[in-house]
Amino acid sequence: MLPLGILAVAPVLATALSLSPFDPTPTPATSAPTPPTPPTASVSVTPSSVGTGGAPVTVAAVCADGTAMAIVKSDAFAESGAFNGSEKITVKTSAEAKPGKYAVGLLCDGTTVSASTSLVIVQGTVSPTPTGPVPTGPTPSGPPQTGGGSTSGPGPFVLGGMILIGAGTVAGTLALRRRRQNGA
Repeated sequence: MLPLGILAVAPVLATALSLSPFDPTPTPATSAPTPPTPPTASVSVTPSSVGTGGAPVTVAAVCADGTAMAIVKSDAFAESGAFNGSEKITVKTSAEAKPGKYAVGLLCDGTTVSASTSLVIVQGTVSPTPTGPVPTGPTPSGPPQTGGGSTSGPGPFVLGGMILIGAGTVAGTLALRRRRQNGA
């Protein structure tokens, strides 16, 4: 025979458990891990737009086998740039380069184009663009003012916990009442 406290709590526990999320989806079988794919080659130019008259640009490159033999070429550059194992180099655009869009090629093995991007040369000078948002108001100071949480609602765990506490209180009250009635 089950004690009265457990019998009183059983319906409440069943209700609380029915409120909790249940995912009937079976766990997928594990498969053999796929081998990592080798990194692909990539190249980028910063800034992507410069003025005429020769301007320095930073070229960043990634090659699958490293950048020891990597070279960057473009008709916009005064000369090709060799990476010699470095991931970034600075090259200068040609003073005679006309305004337009120029292809920038990365040759990881020094002979064939492995990746490419473009560089735009515009008439005149280009003002640098900010790299992040420009603040427009006063600079905030102190901790974030996020409020006291009065608008947040109860989650499923809070509701389930409240139900369990209520069930425990009811079961305890019934057990004490039964005990007093039996003269114990």
